[in-house]
This record gives sequence, C-alpha cells and structure tokens, in this order.
Amino acid sequence: MLETYLKDLEEVVNIDCGSNTCDGVTRVAEIMKRHYDEIGFATELVDLGDKAGRGLFATNKPGAEKFDIMFNAHLDTVYPDGTVAQRPFRVEDGTVYGPGCADCKAGVIAIFHALKNARKEDLDRLAIAVCYNPDEEVSSLSSREWLATMAKKARRAVVSEPGRASGAFVRSRKGRSVWDVTFHGVAAHAGNNPQDGRSAILAAARFTIEVTKLQDLEGKGTSVTVGVIQGGTVCNTVPETCSIRIDTRRWNDEDGREIDEGIEKLAAMNWGEGITVDARRASVSPAMPCTEKTRELVELINEAARLEGFEAGWVDAGGGSDANRIAQAGTPVVDGVAPAGGCFHSEREYLRVDTIENRVRMLSRFLTLL
Repeated sequence: MLETYLKDLEEVVNIDCGSNTCDGVTRVAEIMKRHYDEIGFATELVDLGDKAGRGLFATNKPGAEKFDIMFNAHLDTVYPDGTVAQRPFRVEDGTVYGPGCADCKAGVIAIFHALKNARKEDLDRLAIAVCYNPDEEVSSLSSREWLATMAKKARRAVVSEPGRASGAFVRSRKGRSVWDVTFHGVAAHAGNNPQDGRSAILAAARFTIEVTKLQDLEGKGTSVTVGVIQGGTVCNTVPETCSIRIDTRRWNDEDGREIDEGIEKLAAMNWGEGITVDARRASVSPAMPCTEKTRELVELINEAARLEGFEAGWVDAGGGSDANRIAQAGTPVVDGVAPAGGCFHSEREYLRVDTIENRVRMLSRFLTLL
C-alpha cells in the first residue's frame, strides 16, 4: 500500500495548485475523481464559482439524503506558481518533501486509500460522503456554504488535515475574529505647529494597550493580538490616520461575543480631542468545541488506532480549519487525522513516511466501528 500511496501523492504534489491557481486545483480534483471512479464511487466535480477551482464530491451511496460519515480535505496549497519546478516531490531518509505534501495532499490521498482498502461489508452498510474543497487556504470563501450544506447531512465528520509533528490529532480548535480599527486625527507640521495636530498614531497606541486587556490567556484561554499597525506618511507631520488589525481567538463563541462587545465599547470611547474611530469586524470563524458528541468520536478514533497498534494523542489547537465550519453546522467533527508532518506553509514542509500506513489503516478500521 505504501508504494502506491506515495505514487498517488507524488502525482498531486507535483501540480502547482495554490488557491488562486484555479486550473491547477481543478487538475487535482480531476485526478481524484478518476481515482474514486475506479473504485466504484459516484463522483461530481463541484462548480463553486469563478474565484476557485472545482471541488470534488464522491460517495458510495448516490442519492443518499443522510451520510453516516463525511470526510473532508482541501485540494489547494499556499504556494505560488513555479514552486513545483523549484522543489518537486521527493522522498529522502523516511521523509517526504514538496509543496503541500502534508498540508493537505497527504490527507487527500489518505482518505482515498482508506476507502479503497475498506471492507466491502462496511462500504455496503455505510453511506459515506467525501468532500474535497478547493480554497481552504483562503478561508474557504467559495466553498464554505457547500461544506455547511454537506455537513448538515452527515451524522459525524472527519477532517483529514495533517497530524501534528508529534503525531497527535486535533479534537478542538479556537474560533477567530478579525477587526479593523481606523483612527482619524488632525494633521499638522511637526516643527511649526505640532500643538495644532491630533495624533492618530498616539490614539491607536493607547487603544492597543487597552484592547489587549480584553484577553484572558490563563483563565478562558482567549487572546487579543494587534498584529498590524499602519499610520502616518512622513516623520515631520503629526499623523492624521492610523489603522490597526486585531486578531482575537477563543475556545467558545460566547467568549468571542464578549470580546467583540468589548472592542465595540472601546471604539466608542473618547480617545482624544479631535480623534474619531471607525471599527469593523472584518471576518469571523466559529470555534470547534470538544462536545460530548466529539468525545464519542474521539473514542472511536482511539479504538481504531489501538486496533492498528498505536495510541492516538490529541491536542486542542489555536488555529482554525474547515472543521470549525463543519462544527458550526452542528456536526460532531475531529481533525488532523492524516499522516503527520510539519513546517507547513514553508519550503521546509515535510511528511513523515512512518505515519502513513497506520493512519490509513486506522481510518479504514474506523469505518468498521461505526
């Protein structure tokens, strides 16, 4: 199985398929369609608009209204055109290298091989949905509604993002909100009449100190990070405008609402004579909590792993994935169950060969336990 897996992985890694390279993403979808056609699944290339490549839907039960399990992984990478020519797929000392080899091509291929090697009685008994979306690396802007629709039809879901470098899987993820806050002051010459100016940068700096106090890292595990600040034009002018971008994270959405309300209240305060403030929430991603139903799913994965000779470890992750959106649909979901790797989104990205076979067998065994 390993040799065939690596051959299939090489084919899709050696395609430039950044999120905005729609033709490349569609090529990967077409390759996976061919694979699923060959094992008797019904397949459909999913048109999600002109800003994304095609997604792929595959199922062993065409026409099913409900699915026992939904598998998800994404077809796109973060890498620009030309990356494959610079550093194509290679295997060296038990490690795979190449753009997207772990994130998320390892998961795309792992799902296929798990289903290819599943027991016939499990495939006959279960209704299985496979949803490969084309744009996870740009927040699934074109595919999120499709994923939510499919998730609502599924009793449970498994997202095949790569396992952590340690080999651990993911049972919960933080939600995220991004805020843009712009401060407007009054420009003035820094030498001739600075007293007439009203510094937007100074107001933004004071705001930054106060907004960071909304986080509760040790208690609730919430964070508020001002990651970008842009203001002024030249150093001899009191700056008229300054903008900041705020990243907030939380384990549950109620805590997120409290932070959002706190930001709105701060933005409405007086930050100095002649200073006005505009605040806008630019994006929001729901949390993926570890619910009682999630814990039941975790135990199924644990048992499948034990039957395949290893112990599954679990982490709670601060970053998000499509699992967050699947969880928002009310579907129990776990994530990060694909072969393990690291250094994602960098030229050092790698995949551990020693985690491939047991992860694939685990997913096949998982079906038997459903």
